[in-house]
Amino acid sequence: MNRRRLLIGAAALAGSASPGPKGAFAQDTYPSKPIRLVVPFPPGGPTDVFGRRYGERLSALLGQPVVIENKAGAGGTIGADLVAKAKPDGYTMLFGSSSTQVTSPLLMPTPPYHPVKDFVLFIVGRVPMVIAVNPALPAKTLPELVALLKAHPDKYRYSSSGMGSINHLGGELFKMKAGNLSALHVPYKGNSPALQACLSGEVDFMLDTFGTSFSHYKSGKLRYLAVCDEKRSALAPEVPTTGESGLPDVQVLTVNPVALPAGTPQPIVTAIAEATRKIMAEEKLLADLRSMSIDPVGDADPAKSAAYFTSEIERWGPIIKATGAKME
Repeated sequence: MNRRRLLIGAAALAGSASPGPKGAFAQDTYPSKPIRLVVPFPPGGPTDVFGRRYGERLSALLGQPVVIENKAGAGGTIGADLVAKAKPDGYTMLFGSSSTQVTSPLLMPTPPYHPVKDFVLFIVGRVPMVIAVNPALPAKTLPELVALLKAHPDKYRYSSSGMGSINHLGGELFKMKAGNLSALHVPYKGNSPALQACLSGEVDFMLDTFGTSFSHYKSGKLRYLAVCDEKRSALAPEVPTTGESGLPDVQVLTVNPVALPAGTPQPIVTAIAEATRKIMAEEKLLADLRSMSIDPVGDADPAKSAAYFTSEIERWGPIIKATGAKME
C-alpha cells in the first residue's frame, strides 16, 4: 500500500511536468528498476550501517531492490562525485556525511563537485561531538579545562583522526572560541588510534562522537566535559552542552544526508522525500539510531538541508584556511 501511494503520487506529479526530456518521466512509473545507493566510505562504519538500514526500508517502500555500493576514498569525495555526475533519474543516490558535503571539498584546492549546488539533499541524522578528557587530567568541567590550557600554554595535547578531520577542526574551533588557547594537535591515522591515545594518556583530550567513545565514558576510562551541541544528549543527559559551559559557538557535529543529483525531476524528488519521511518515522529505526548516538531528522526538506550545509561551509571554511589543513 505504501509503495502504491508513492507511485500514484509520483505519477500524478509527473503528469503535470513540463514537456521536454524531464517530461518524458510521465511515460514511466518510478521506480521500475533497482536503485543504487552509494555509501562513500568503507563497509562497517557508522555511515555505512545507517545507509544500509535506510536502504532496506527504502527498498520495502518502493518495491525495488536498493543496492548498496561502497565507493570509499578521498574523504568520501570519490563516491559523492560519482553521484553528482550520475544521470539525474532517481536511480543513483548518495548516503553522505558532513565530510562529503562540507569538510572534504573545503580541503581540496579544486573540488570535483559543488557540495550543495550539485545535489538535492535530505538530512536524515546528526551526530554531536563531545569533548572528552583522560581522567588523570585535573579538569572536571569545560571551564576548568579552559583555565588549565590558559595557565599552561602548549603543555597539553589533543588527538584527532588526521589533519582536516572533524575532530581536528572541532579542536581548533574550541581553542579559537575559548580565547585562542595553545594546545598541541597530534594527528593519528584514524579515529581508533586517536581514541586509544586519549585513553592511555598519550594525549590529554579529544573531540569524539558518543558512538565510538561512550562505552569508555561509562566505564570511567574517559571523562566527558561537554556535548558540542545546542541540546544535551539522551545517552548522557548529565553532561552539559558547550553553551551551558560558556562556549555556545562551539557546536561540532557530523550530519548524514541522503542525496540525489541536481536536476532530478521534481516528481522523483517528491517520491524520495515521502519515502524518507516514512522511513525516519519508524520507531524501531529511531531507537536503533539513538542507540548509535545518531539524532534522527525526519522532515526530508531539501531547502532546509541546502541552507544548513551552505552555512556549515561558510563556518568551517575560515577555520580550515587558518589551520592550513589540506586533503592528505
